Amino acid sequence: MELARDAIPTLDAAGVRLVVVSIGTLERAKDFSRENDFPIELLYADAESATYEALKLRKGAKQTFMEKSTPESILKRWNKDGAKDLLGVLKRWKPWLPPRPDQGYQQGGSFVFRDGVATYVSYDVSTGAHAPLDDIFEAAGVSTSK
Repeated sequence: MELARDAIPTLDAAGVRLVVVSIGTLERAKDFSRENDFPIELLYADAESATYEALKLRKGAKQTFMEKSTPESILKRWNKDGAKDLLGVLKRWKPWLPPRPDQGYQQGGSFVFRDGVATYVSYDVSTGAHAPLDDIFEAAGVSTSK
Protein backbone atom coordinates (compact mmCIF):
# COMPACT_ATOMS: atom_id res chain seq x y z
CA MET A 1 0.00 0.00 0.00
CA GLU A 2 2.97 2.30 0.42
CA LEU A 3 3.29 2.48 -3.36
CA ALA A 4 -0.34 3.55 -3.71
CA ARG A 5 0.09 6.18 -1.00
CA ASP A 6 3.30 7.47 -2.57
CA ALA A 7 1.61 7.72 -5.97
CA ILE A 8 -1.18 10.03 -4.79
CA PRO A 9 0.58 13.37 -5.58
CA THR A 10 1.46 12.15 -9.11
CA LEU A 11 -2.09 10.96 -9.70
CA ASP A 12 -3.60 14.16 -8.27
CA ALA A 13 -1.40 16.29 -10.53
CA ALA A 14 -2.70 14.32 -13.54
CA GLY A 15 -6.32 14.70 -12.44
CA VAL A 16 -6.64 11.00 -11.57
CA ARG A 17 -8.41 9.95 -8.39
CA LEU A 18 -7.14 6.88 -6.56
CA VAL A 19 -9.75 4.80 -4.74
CA VAL A 20 -8.90 1.73 -2.67
CA VAL A 21 -11.63 -0.75 -1.76
CA SER A 22 -10.86 -3.25 0.98
CA ILE A 23 -12.69 -6.05 2.71
CA GLY A 24 -13.43 -5.23 6.31
CA THR A 25 -15.26 -2.79 8.49
CA LEU A 26 -15.10 0.99 8.67
CA GLU A 27 -13.34 0.71 12.03
CA ARG A 28 -10.63 -1.51 10.52
CA ALA A 29 -10.29 0.89 7.58
CA LYS A 30 -9.72 3.73 10.04
CA ASP A 31 -7.06 1.64 11.82
CA PHE A 32 -5.35 0.90 8.50
CA SER A 33 -5.47 4.55 7.48
CA ARG A 34 -3.97 5.70 10.75
CA GLU A 35 -1.28 2.99 10.90
CA ASN A 36 -0.19 3.50 7.28
CA ASP A 37 -0.65 7.25 6.93
CA PHE A 38 -3.11 6.60 4.10
CA PRO A 39 -5.88 9.17 3.46
CA ILE A 40 -9.11 7.73 4.83
CA GLU A 41 -11.13 9.61 2.21
CA LEU A 42 -9.57 7.37 -0.47
CA LEU A 43 -10.26 4.11 1.37
CA TYR A 44 -13.61 2.36 1.22
CA ALA A 45 -14.49 -0.52 3.53
CA ASP A 46 -16.59 -3.24 1.91
CA ALA A 47 -17.65 -5.50 4.79
CA GLU A 48 -20.03 -7.45 2.55
CA SER A 49 -17.58 -7.84 -0.42
CA ALA A 50 -20.19 -6.37 -2.75
CA THR A 51 -17.56 -4.61 -4.86
CA TYR A 52 -15.47 -7.78 -5.13
CA GLU A 53 -18.51 -9.78 -6.20
CA ALA A 54 -19.66 -7.16 -8.71
CA LEU A 55 -16.18 -7.08 -10.29
CA LYS A 56 -16.03 -10.90 -10.20
CA LEU A 57 -12.68 -10.94 -8.40
CA ARG A 58 -11.11 -14.32 -7.69
CA LYS A 59 -11.59 -16.02 -4.36
CA GLY A 60 -10.53 -19.36 -2.94
CA ALA A 61 -7.86 -21.16 -0.97
CA LYS A 62 -6.08 -22.13 -4.18
CA GLN A 63 -5.67 -18.46 -5.15
CA THR A 64 -4.09 -17.43 -1.87
CA PHE A 65 -0.83 -19.28 -1.52
CA MET A 66 -1.09 -22.42 -3.65
CA GLU A 67 -0.65 -20.78 -7.05
CA LYS A 68 2.92 -20.80 -8.31
CA SER A 69 2.58 -17.08 -9.00
CA THR A 70 2.63 -16.37 -5.24
CA PRO A 71 6.22 -17.46 -4.57
CA GLU A 72 7.25 -16.17 -8.01
CA SER A 73 5.97 -12.68 -7.20
CA ILE A 74 7.70 -12.71 -3.80
CA LEU A 75 10.96 -13.85 -5.41
CA LYS A 76 10.65 -11.10 -8.03
CA ARG A 77 10.26 -8.52 -5.25
CA TRP A 78 13.22 -10.03 -3.38
CA ASN A 79 15.45 -9.91 -6.46
CA LYS A 80 14.40 -6.33 -7.23
CA ASP A 81 15.03 -4.66 -3.88
CA GLY A 82 15.07 -7.25 -1.11
CA ALA A 83 11.25 -7.05 -0.88
CA LYS A 84 11.48 -3.73 0.99
CA ASP A 85 7.79 -2.97 0.52
CA LEU A 86 6.70 -6.38 1.79
CA LEU A 87 9.08 -6.31 4.74
CA GLY A 88 7.91 -2.77 5.58
CA VAL A 89 4.31 -3.92 5.72
CA LEU A 90 5.16 -6.98 7.80
CA LYS A 91 6.81 -4.79 10.45
CA ARG A 92 3.45 -3.11 11.04
CA TRP A 93 1.24 -6.13 10.35
CA LYS A 94 -1.42 -6.96 12.90
CA PRO A 95 -3.63 -10.01 12.61
CA TRP A 96 -7.32 -9.35 12.20
CA LEU A 97 -10.29 -11.39 11.13
CA PRO A 98 -12.45 -10.14 8.27
CA PRO A 99 -16.21 -9.89 8.85
CA ARG A 100 -16.78 -13.14 6.95
CA PRO A 101 -14.31 -16.07 7.13
CA ASP A 102 -14.35 -16.61 3.34
CA GLN A 103 -13.00 -13.06 2.82
CA GLY A 104 -9.58 -14.30 3.93
CA TYR A 105 -9.37 -16.01 0.53
CA GLN A 106 -10.31 -12.92 -1.48
CA GLN A 107 -7.98 -11.67 -4.21
CA GLY A 108 -8.00 -8.12 -5.47
CA GLY A 109 -7.43 -6.37 -8.73
CA SER A 110 -6.62 -3.07 -10.38
CA PHE A 111 -9.03 -1.10 -12.50
CA VAL A 112 -8.95 2.19 -14.37
CA PHE A 113 -12.28 3.78 -15.19
CA ARG A 114 -12.89 6.68 -17.56
CA ASP A 115 -16.37 8.14 -17.75
CA GLY A 116 -17.75 5.05 -16.03
CA VAL A 117 -16.15 2.60 -18.45
CA ALA A 118 -13.38 0.21 -17.40
CA THR A 119 -10.40 0.96 -19.65
CA TYR A 120 -7.95 -1.24 -17.74
CA VAL A 121 -8.77 -4.43 -15.87
CA SER A 122 -6.33 -6.71 -14.06
CA TYR A 123 -7.38 -9.50 -11.73
CA ASP A 124 -4.79 -10.57 -9.16
CA VAL A 125 -3.95 -14.18 -9.94
CA SER A 126 -2.85 -14.92 -6.39
CA THR A 127 -1.48 -13.38 -3.22
CA GLY A 128 1.28 -10.93 -4.12
CA ALA A 129 0.72 -11.16 -7.88
CA HIS A 130 -0.45 -7.65 -8.76
CA ALA A 131 -0.66 -5.57 -11.91
CA PRO A 132 2.47 -3.57 -12.72
CA LEU A 133 2.09 0.02 -11.52
CA ASP A 134 3.54 1.34 -14.78
CA ASP A 135 0.74 -0.40 -16.70
CA ILE A 136 -1.90 1.09 -14.41
CA PHE A 137 -0.40 4.58 -14.69
CA GLU A 138 -0.20 4.29 -18.47
CA ALA A 139 -3.86 3.23 -18.66
CA ALA A 140 -4.76 6.24 -16.49
CA GLY A 141 -2.80 8.56 -18.77
CA VAL A 142 -0.17 9.33 -16.16
CA SER A 143 3.48 9.63 -17.12
CA THR A 144 5.90 7.70 -14.91
CA SER A 145 9.04 9.10 -16.53
CA LYS A 146 11.17 11.22 -14.25
